[in-house]
Amino acid sequence: MKHQILLYLLFFSFTNSNFAQSVKITGNAKTYAGDSLYWKTYSDQITFTEKQLAACKVANNGDFEFNLAIEKPSISFIHLNVFKGILYLEPGKSYRIFLPQKVKKLPEDELNPFFEETEFFIRCKNIDSTDLNYYIKKFDRLYDTSIAKSFKQFKGKIAKSVVDSMIQLMENEFSMCKNEYFNNYRTYSYASYRLIAYERNKKRFMNEYFANKEILFNNPAYMDLFNNVFSNHLSVLYREPKGKAIPFNLIRQKSLSKLKSTLDSFPHLTNDSLQEIVILKSLFDNFYKEDFPQKPMLFMIDSIEISSRTKEIRTIAKNIKNKLTKLFPGYDAPNFNLVDKNNKAFSLESFKGEFVYLNFCNPNSYACQKDFRTLQKLNLQQYEKFKIVTICICNSLDEMKRLVKSNKYNWTFLYYEKNSQLLKDYNVRVYPSYYLINPEGKLVMAPAFPPEEASFEARYFDMLKAWKKELLRREAEKKKKKSLGQH
Repeated sequence: MKHQILLYLLFFSFTNSNFAQSVKITGNAKTYAGDSLYWKTYSDQITFTEKQLAACKVANNGDFEFNLAIEKPSISFIHLNVFKGILYLEPGKSYRIFLPQKVKKLPEDELNPFFEETEFFIRCKNIDSTDLNYYIKKFDRLYDTSIAKSFKQFKGKIAKSVVDSMIQLMENEFSMCKNEYFNNYRTYSYASYRLIAYERNKKRFMNEYFANKEILFNNPAYMDLFNNVFSNHLSVLYREPKGKAIPFNLIRQKSLSKLKSTLDSFPHLTNDSLQEIVILKSLFDNFYKEDFPQKPMLFMIDSIEISSRTKEIRTIAKNIKNKLTKLFPGYDAPNFNLVDKNNKAFSLESFKGEFVYLNFCNPNSYACQKDFRTLQKLNLQQYEKFKIVTICICNSLDEMKRLVKSNKYNWTFLYYEKNSQLLKDYNVRVYPSYYLINPEGKLVMAPAFPPEEASFEARYFDMLKAWKKELLRREAEKKKKKSLGQH
């Protein structure tokens, strides 16, 4: 009986070791009164997909409170218009924080798809010199100063002894720290320092810091080094004699198990989970290059998402697939929920059954103004199942209304509502940008042909014809299956 109780307690202790614990973040920021704020982290640190941890509305007196739960120490952040605040969270802790005074984006920044926030470490009122944030802020300051000084002094050519002595000076400041997360952060930061300063043997780094070591998915220093040394790694390996079978495993056999067997011959890649994350990182890096065809790469990513025994790796695979297929022909187009000039709400689903010629335009752009005239004529053609939808990137809904009314534009205009995520989803880098979406909500072309193209009509009718042909093929296949089922 005692053995059974002991086994139960051990099992309970083990299964609860990864249970999420509550974290509270509070503060007062009067300039954000009435605003909704969102606390986030990275779902993974290969794609850097963001994941929301908590949300709150700032009270009229400026008070705010986030309540969230995490399993392990993690980097987290909050977007504040022009700023991005960074805070490292530990399970079970509370943080009383200070936010900077609210600064709104300039109108030109709101419309700029390349705008980048200024990052800063969030100040906390209730932390002491043993807190993870205290250690990381102090370490980063010394680390950045050391690198800048050494590279300025030695012009990038730094002797091993110099780097090692600088690392030892930093180490003297933190050698008594018992925080495991910070100690790993330190170890992998030093490794990156050595790599950029004098070490060029990446395989040695792989063996020393990754082979048969725990994968630290939530540690930025670990993941920075991983992303560096394993960049497009499969393409490096298949050029070696032991890796010649990699393209065959990936393209012809489409076999994850065979690919892993080939990777087993490399001493730094005998760990199953490390193999999976290296494969994912390589396919993500390689997708728009020419080493491997895209469809087998997507098949392999799917295989890892389905079969991996590690939750974090399944998440990485899912995020990679979502990023790669977001604008990939044949996959669902990113959705949106926006309003037109009459404040009527539209989503992509609203246009189901039509080919959507979606475009992102800034009315202040001469190229967009020119295309508006072409789109006006194009809309009058009333092509079969053809719908023009312009997402207007301007400062306000009223500005869009005036634009449509004064020019008597007669197709659908939607206001982007300062939704920068939508611009990222469609990878909008210039105005105008065009996309063609089929009646089932699948991307056909990204980017699509511009409206002034001479062969526009012919190209559209080719797309329409191909879609109708596909519908007939599906219907015939359906009837065939039904007929076989009856027999």
